[in-house]
Amino acid sequence: MFYRDGSFYDSAERQETRLQVEAAQRVGLLSELCKQPDLPMRLLDVGCASGYFLAAAEEAGWDAHGVERSEYVANRARDRYRARIHVGVFEKLIVPGAPFPVVTAWEVLEHAIDSVVFFRALVCNLAPGGLLAISTPLSDGVPARVMGRQFPMLTPPEHLSLFSRKSLNLLAAKNNLRELHFSSFSNLDGQSLSSGLSRLFFNQNIASLGNVTRVLLGTVAYGLVWMPRIIDRLGMGSEMLVVFQKNHQ
Repeated sequence: MFYRDGSFYDSAERQETRLQVEAAQRVGLLSELCKQPDLPMRLLDVGCASGYFLAAAEEAGWDAHGVERSEYVANRARDRYRARIHVGVFEKLIVPGAPFPVVTAWEVLEHAIDSVVFFRALVCNLAPGGLLAISTPLSDGVPARVMGRQFPMLTPPEHLSLFSRKSLNLLAAKNNLRELHFSSFSNLDGQSLSSGLSRLFFNQNIASLGNVTRVLLGTVAYGLVWMPRIIDRLGMGSEMLVVFQKNHQ
């Protein structure tokens, strides 16, 4: 019920430019990784939301299919991009065309009621030798360690499971996968950093603080916008992007 009406996605849609840039970067990464094993350019995007990644994939020449929980959001994607989207609970769906050479799940794993069952369903829809690409919060990155309980990715009932790189690799190994690519990202600009500092130091939403405090936090935050880039390069950001390859056996 939490995701069915589609209102959950409204706040993310306000970041359309970032989503489009991010989608294009991810398509580029997968296109490059598919060259060495010579995989067909056909993919299934699980939790495709409004279809930004599907659109970028189609534009790059991919045969792209999606799965989405919300009929409302799926229709919005279809109206925009004529996307081929199957609606329903992914773990219970029989997806036409499966298995796929590439399966993606961007910012979805942490929302699954049972992340182990959801991960297994991803692998079941993946062809031998195929690539599984996942992005999800990084539970032991620098932001998580520094902020502790104030880490903004701790948001039940939205985020139900958080993984470290090690724990995600353990889950992958149990499902006959090996890591092919790892990177971290944070998407932290001055405004996001201001909000994070407010939670860290005052345990409050920044909008509830006085004008002087907000200005001071904003000044500090905009002076620190370089820091997340360094942390991301070290693989210790707010989130991780991991690409696994499924063994042939």
